[in-house]
Amino acid sequence: MRQYSIQLIRLCVLIFVLSAVACTKVFWKENDRPKSIILIIADGAGTGHHSSLFYDSDEYFPAQFAHVGLLSTHPATRKRVTDSAAAATALSTGIKTDNGILGLDPAGERLTTIVEYAIKQGMATGLVATSTITHATPAGFAAHVKSRGNYAEIARQLIKADVTVMLGGGRLHFLDTDNGGLQEEDLLAGLHRSGIQVISQIGEQVSSGGRIIGLFAPEALPRAPERKPSTSEMALKALEILEHDPDGFFLMVEESQVDWAGHANDFKYLRDEMRSLNELCGVLLAYQTQHPDVLLVLTADHETGGVSVAFNDQTNDLTPNWGTEHHSGNLVPIFATGPGSAAFDAVADITFVGQTLIEYVNRR
Repeated sequence: MRQYSIQLIRLCVLIFVLSAVACTKVFWKENDRPKSIILIIADGAGTGHHSSLFYDSDEYFPAQFAHVGLLSTHPATRKRVTDSAAAATALSTGIKTDNGILGLDPAGERLTTIVEYAIKQGMATGLVATSTITHATPAGFAAHVKSRGNYAEIARQLIKADVTVMLGGGRLHFLDTDNGGLQEEDLLAGLHRSGIQVISQIGEQVSSGGRIIGLFAPEALPRAPERKPSTSEMALKALEILEHDPDGFFLMVEESQVDWAGHANDFKYLRDEMRSLNELCGVLLAYQTQHPDVLLVLTADHETGGVSVAFNDQTNDLTPNWGTEHHSGNLVPIFATGPGSAAFDAVADITFVGQTLIEYVNRR
């Protein structure tokens, strides 16, 4: 009996040790640092937006992310509702600021963005947006201004920034209106002198090793599904350019117009933009599967519209209930998959995203 008890104890100890080793391997894999990072920002998309997409979709791609959490989004003043500038700064620097400010703290001190940290590490970097590339969210990753509306200054800073590829709308914002305006050929020549190749079609050949800017519309790109190029096409073009860097890359892709649909309380607009987001998620999840050293994160900068969805018996379809035409303080979801994704399986503040991604970039 005593010998049987000793054998049983030994067996239990062995099982414990093997289990600990297995758990350690899983933990290591989950917390390994990524070589490259893709951050999707669905501007204004809260749980109501995702609920609409879930019921609209045959396949809801955010469900394929390994980890899910929730984020608070307030600006430097806790009980205020953020705008996209303060939220973009929080996502890009890990530090809160006041509404309207990009890349600066409330006192006006310059903050370092994840794009700038990535460049210091030798990584390729990219910004993609369906709004103008000078709009608050993309600008918050590479510009430092007291007013998000200073598009001319933002454009000048984006030209000087060493971002590898920028794709979106906003061609007019790169014309020097302070000096009476420039013709299109002057714009192209000026950017070329800055070492930047300008493309106006997504299929254009690009030079290897140089900086690329794609300006596909004078202002914002059209709404989905008429948008050409689509968000997915721009993301894939950016990856085609960035993925050859041996040091890895950081890419931010903004599905910008979800926010505008919320401001307009336009449910068709919202559904179309969320379907574009779903397509984007499917494309980038497939890319991450093929490139397992890439961390893929999907979140929002804030919620817009205070929307919830119900069922309309008369139309036999979803119907929205809107709470506001502005941003709300509602928590927003965050989804993550790939190396380092387990960190986002939490309820946290939006600054946690910036802080964590910057840590991954700096401790490679």
